Amino acid sequence: MRQNHGVQVSWQEVHRTLTLEGETVLEYTLSWPEVSGAGLGGRWINGYYAHLARSWRERWEREVYWKACLELGERRERARPFTPWQGELRGEVALLEGGLLSLRFIGWETRGDGRPNRVRWGDVWKVRSGAPCPLRTLMEKKRGWKRRLWEELVRQGEGRRAGGDLFLDRDWAKKAKAARPLEGWCLTREGIEVSLPQGTAAPAAEGCPVFTLPRSQEDQT
Repeated sequence: MRQNHGVQVSWQEVHRTLTLEGETVLEYTLSWPEVSGAGLGGRWINGYYAHLARSWRERWEREVYWKACLELGERRERARPFTPWQGELRGEVALLEGGLLSLRFIGWETRGDGRPNRVRWGDVWKVRSGAPCPLRTLMEKKRGWKRRLWEELVRQGEGRRAGGDLFLDRDWAKKAKAARPLEGWCLTREGIEVSLPQGTAAPAAEGCPVFTLPRSQEDQT
């Protein structure tokens, strides 16, 4: 939990094991934030994440659960072992400062013995009003700020690709731009954190590549 001028963020969590005829089919863990000390704005934010949590829970307990049951049935018919499916969504406070609440969410899902499917995104809120904070309001009041951020992301990506730190596709920049990574950002003390969707511009084994971009040219190294 972090606090800023009376504003607090706590995390609610639920863990469920779903079965079929006594056999575990799906296990998931889901957590979501609750804001207190922020008045009406906090209640707006809480309503949003309560709805988000319901959406994830319903998806796992309906669509994903039934698909897992179908796989279990197929494996039973062929006398093959079944590996329970698993899912998780967790969040954390990336920054709570200056009337802004920045949250980072990381989720994954494994269907049997397959490779994990991962997702990562950030949300930034104006706490007192309960409204999302547009990225443009935090940038220098100069034209071209979005282009500058994109050029910095490409510079970092090419550097990491050349150094072997991150395996990116040859045309990764074109693919990444189409994914609009600047829309799922979060704010940290180090800068603006963005990520690329899994499998968009790199092998799936790379997960969701993360980049931290400077808010101003003076912060850029």
